[in-house]
Amino acid sequence: MTASHERLAAYTDRLAAANIPFTIQSLSQSHSPEELLTERQWEFITEAVERGYYDSPRRCTLTELANTFAVNSSAASGVLHRAEGRIIKEFVKSVQNRSET
Repeated sequence: MTASHERLAAYTDRLAAANIPFTIQSLSQSHSPEELLTERQWEFITEAVERGYYDSPRRCTLTELANTFAVNSSAASGVLHRAEGRIIKEFVKSVQNRSET
């Protein structure tokens, strides 16, 4: 079953009220990009993708990307690093959750 937290709670309440036994074997949480990243991180990541920062070879340098947002390279690197960390951790967690079921 795929449902929001509220729908799952209502469903299990109905099962319990009807005396229908059930077992929850696994729960996983997914995030929309808006929930996973801050607005600033989302702006940086999408701009980096559009400008080719993640292409190989790169079509955009970190300095060029930083200039787009009127920040220094260190600040841009920090925003990207935190966003990448969140994305990678969520990806690994979702793959691990799928392999456990």
